[in-house]
Amino acid sequence: MRQHHSVFKRGKQTRLPKTEDEKASPLHVDNVRPMNVGLLRGRMNETTRARFDETWRRTFDVAKLRPSSSRRVSRLQAKHAEELELNGIAQRASGPGRSVNVPFTVVEEKEGALRQRFILWTHEANDAIEADGYEAQVPLKHVSTYLDAVHAECGSTRDLRCGFYGVEVPRGARDAFRFQDDAGDWWELTRLPMGHTCAPELMHTLTSTIAGHPDFVKTVHAVPAAVTVHTWVDNVRYAGSRKDVLEASRKVDELAARSKVTWKDADTRTASTRYEFIGVDWDHQSGKVGISARLSKKLARDLVEVRKGAMSASGLETLGGRLLHASAIVGVFVGEFYFALKFLRRLTNALNRGEKAVDQTVRLSGSVQRLLDGWVRAVLEKRRMPVAARVPSLTVFVDASLEGWGGVLVDVATNAIEVLGSRWSRKEKGLHINELEALAFELCVSAVPDKYAGGTVTVVVDNTTVQGVARKGACLRSQTLNDAVVNGLTRLRHMNISLSVRWVKSAGNPADLPSRVPLSAISDKNVADMALAVRQFLTGDMGLVV
Repeated sequence: MRQHHSVFKRGKQTRLPKTEDEKASPLHVDNVRPMNVGLLRGRMNETTRARFDETWRRTFDVAKLRPSSSRRVSRLQAKHAEELELNGIAQRASGPGRSVNVPFTVVEEKEGALRQRFILWTHEANDAIEADGYEAQVPLKHVSTYLDAVHAECGSTRDLRCGFYGVEVPRGARDAFRFQDDAGDWWELTRLPMGHTCAPELMHTLTSTIAGHPDFVKTVHAVPAAVTVHTWVDNVRYAGSRKDVLEASRKVDELAARSKVTWKDADTRTASTRYEFIGVDWDHQSGKVGISARLSKKLARDLVEVRKGAMSASGLETLGGRLLHASAIVGVFVGEFYFALKFLRRLTNALNRGEKAVDQTVRLSGSVQRLLDGWVRAVLEKRRMPVAARVPSLTVFVDASLEGWGGVLVDVATNAIEVLGSRWSRKEKGLHINELEALAFELCVSAVPDKYAGGTVTVVVDNTTVQGVARKGACLRSQTLNDAVVNGLTRLRHMNISLSVRWVKSAGNPADLPSRVPLSAISDKNVADMALAVRQFLTGDMGLVV
């Protein structure tokens, strides 16, 4: 089985069920209607539809699949297969199909209770699709990019009920989704399973289309520009004025009814100023965000386990993901817990290399225990954070050379320019160029005047390493680089400044010159050239990557 472990946010921790779990916890199934995919496809814009058709073909064009001779032991109980049949998710089959699939369940916690989720691992189909060059396109962004929406008047959420089961498998492809239960009977799925490599992309595209996301649908079907819409696989959130949010919600519910989409009953049906979405507690009245109640409870339980001095490898991996997600929400810089993050990184590498099993107990050293304890407490104690209104106030261009560092500060309102720069010391000249770029970042950010406190700063760099570290908040490769960027981020945090980081080609970076020559050697013509480069960047007349 191909596995890849990483420190990332998980909505819930899952594990294979123990015998007592199989008896006590129910299977998570629901008899939802199959959605009208054809109707939704007709609302997609040309680019989305072309990609959707290609992904649909990869998923269900199974004529070339040939089963291997190997048969894997099934973990699915016959009673669970019968439950799937009762809810219209599976039907009985005559025997093996086009590929070997592995059915199993995982145990997850939902609102304090355990339940089992059915997975059909279509490993042979997945391998063939990935060998053909498929890479999923599910544009889920870093949680920090969603937080601006808290400044809207209100929000409204939707969540598909058993979303994957709302997509019907074409009849001609069902024999590629066959499996065997522990009684030896054969079954085939009639609905899209979790466990297929294309399933998340199909689900996210359909959800975004239902929501009227302007990146996915024709202009005539998109929500009004005044409404912010976010989709997360099978979840939707609208934010804007009460009037606009209610109108967008009314239209999406009308479309859901026509396309036979089933929402969960517990969704926020009316415009609300307080709700939870993607692990975030949104408070539109105060303009603050915090970690959701469920995430907070999970971290509190994790803290108890950390203090015992030992956790399973999978538990630590999940804890790392929760901490990264929660830190981004409440503004805790993960670089401050550099060695804890490095420990988690080494653990996930060991999992990937097969050196540790996911259920293996990992003893925590005293130092790691203290660091993880401090990180969890820092997140839980902060609780809520005001989100600075995203009104651009200052753009800072940063660059470094082997000779020195340079910066160009541009007041967005007045276009006034201030040029910064200096030469490196002999000790600093011995550092790697990426570390010099990070020091330039720290020096330029430290020069941001106090009058921009509470505003927004856009830092523009031509070094992708510094760009990535500034966005993530930590670097595991170099402590010098990590400390420089974290110092800069800490300065901005103390000023309650909201940061965005962008990249520009080196040839178009106006900070290049002051990084190479003394400020005294920069002429008025040089400053005019810098101003031109700034205008080109701000108006989009030069190549840049966001």
